[in-house]
Amino acid sequence: YAVQIFHDAVKTGKFECNLKPDTRLPMMYIDDCLRATLEVMEAPAETLSMRTYNINAMSFTPEELANEVQKQLPDLQVSYEIDSVRQAIADSWPMNFDDSNARNDWGWKHDYDLPELVQTMLNFIGSDTRIAQ
Repeated sequence: YAVQIFHDAVKTGKFECNLKPDTRLPMMYIDDCLRATLEVMEAPAETLSMRTYNINAMSFTPEELANEVQKQLPDLQVSYEIDSVRQAIADSWPMNFDDSNARNDWGWKHDYDLPELVQTMLNFIGSDTRIAQ
């Protein structure tokens, strides 16, 4: 849902979410993920206390995401049609990841928070839509 809302918001102005509005899941913008991968690979070996790290950026719910998108696109209509299979998968995931080791060992810090993510995605999807037209 977290990517589809942007496409639907720009294309149709309507989004139907398959998860409950209060389902919290960990999320990360791809640029942060790629940068974290490079940073841990380039970190001096003596600073690393483990071989595998959790990294975390943000956790949000569909409702929180929709509210943030509606700050930019106030006419966006959001509805919820809960899919029991998708909801069960989402309910089995952690709400966030403890990335304190990455932050301590090699200085991991995400750049994108929810408002920045929304602005970036709407700019990207919006420019793609304008090019297609």
